[in-house]
Amino acid sequence: MSFRVTGMMIFNNLMSNMRRGSQALGDLQEQMATLRRINRPSDDPAGASRAQSLRSGENDYKQYSNNIDGARSVLDFTAGVLETVSSEVVNVRVKLLSAINPASDASTKEMIASEINDILKSVIAAANSSFAGMFVFGGTQTGSSPFGISSESSAGIEEVTFHGNSGTISYVVGPTDTAEINENPREVFMRRGEANGLFDTLIEIRRLLQNPDNLSDGDQAARLSEMVGRVDQIHDDVSRGLGRVGTRSRALQVRRDLYEQAQISSAGRRSELEDADVADVAMRLQNQQTIFQLILAGGSFVFNSNLTQFLK
Repeated sequence: MSFRVTGMMIFNNLMSNMRRGSQALGDLQEQMATLRRINRPSDDPAGASRAQSLRSGENDYKQYSNNIDGARSVLDFTAGVLETVSSEVVNVRVKLLSAINPASDASTKEMIASEINDILKSVIAAANSSFAGMFVFGGTQTGSSPFGISSESSAGIEEVTFHGNSGTISYVVGPTDTAEINENPREVFMRRGEANGLFDTLIEIRRLLQNPDNLSDGDQAARLSEMVGRVDQIHDDVSRGLGRVGTRSRALQVRRDLYEQAQISSAGRRSELEDADVADVAMRLQNQQTIFQLILAGGSFVFNSNLTQFLK
């Protein structure tokens, strides 16, 4: 059985070859222009799906890293505030020991009392510190000052009121992980209750130094000596708070470094999937151009032959 090859069959085959050659040439030219092997999902469905999955992971890593940067900014700011408070508490201890010294007379103690009152104002200002509009020691009440002077006389500050809460604020730093960005103000400033907290202790020290109850020198010295132990406990509370903040900040930095490494690794794998091998594409493009020119030359020969036969 024989088949007759008609001119139409030759024409259709030629047109099919030209379309395939043109498509292949266009794909290679696009790869050279974009330097990408995958320009649309249809170029490599499996590779495109994998690349999209990697890109989604990279976006997650970037968002988590941004959240960590924000969290560390708050924590580092908080650490700076606590360092200031710690220094002020140490200063109180130094002045307290100076006041206990038998050489300190009533006028010296009165001057130290004024200095203690100034330190209290400084500590209140520190406790009311805000970062980017957020009061860092207000718990979840971040929109207003958490500590306020509710009573003040000519002798000095008489009462400090806490208007915040002990709520925590957390940032999402991983698929299932969060990080607390604020420190519990009660743990830092009032761990043993408000009466034995930082603010009431400073008020009590100032009152003892001014001695409105006319305590004897011995009783006054004994009471002030008791305050030294309380100040030491308060300093421990502040130091522990500073330690917790520093630990969380360092842990977040380690996590961020891991995310950065994972992001770089993912981008490398995605590049292997998506990016074109320029040298390989250039060689294939040159070959395809040669093939396409041959197809065009063959088509021209066929058309010329058919036309000559038709004219005969």
